[in-house]
Amino acid sequence: MKIKEELAKSIKSENNYEESVQNFDILTERMNDDFIPHRVEQNIMMWLDNHGILGEIECIFPTQIEQQILLIKEKNTLVQNGCPLIDTDESIFVPEVKVFKNDNYFILYLSESYKYNREIISENLTFYVNDKELVAIKAMRSK
Repeated sequence: MKIKEELAKSIKSENNYEESVQNFDILTERMNDDFIPHRVEQNIMMWLDNHGILGEIECIFPTQIEQQILLIKEKNTLVQNGCPLIDTDESIFVPEVKVFKNDNYFILYLSESYKYNREIISENLTFYVNDKELVAIKAMRSK
């Protein structure tokens, strides 16, 4: 999954896990009825607007892993505030999304690569990007 650019403005989100249905949900303040659903993987849907702004990601019974995968931070990693715009002209299909959770956060692993050179922080979401590829999203769980 590729990003095309970043918004300089952060977005707020509610990030929840519902254990009874093994549902991970990231719902941003931008979500509305005009957002377009995209299938990311068998059990994962993502809603984006025409510009690629994230509205929601819903994962129902995703592949869960017991150990957190360590992401590899490159030497000159750029850390910035904002929100990435997903490139909808490129395929956003991911063969397998893996999810790690603990009491405070969950991480969606969206790539086979675990290295990143940009970290984009948007309130309680952190997007890990390698060049233009979205590697992972860390979502702090809402209380």
